Amino acid sequence: YCLIMSKSYIEQNFEDIKKYANNIEQRIDDHWCTIDSVLEDNASYLDMCRKYKYNYILIDDGYQVEIDL
Repeated sequence: YCLIMSKSYIEQNFEDIKKYANNIEQRIDDHWCTIDSVLEDNASYLDMCRKYKYNYILIDDGYQVEIDL
């Protein structure tokens, strides 16, 4: 699964997204991470998921995800 965030979710939660990014990714320096770059990357990931029929979870309001693997 790929986690995809809606534009409104990113706009409303960008500071938290950036604040907690290190919980998943070990970033040494993320000065390059801007709301515009996150919106662009996220749109690209959604396009790829749709193109290759990859499963994704759309995060719009908040989320708690439980996936059976």
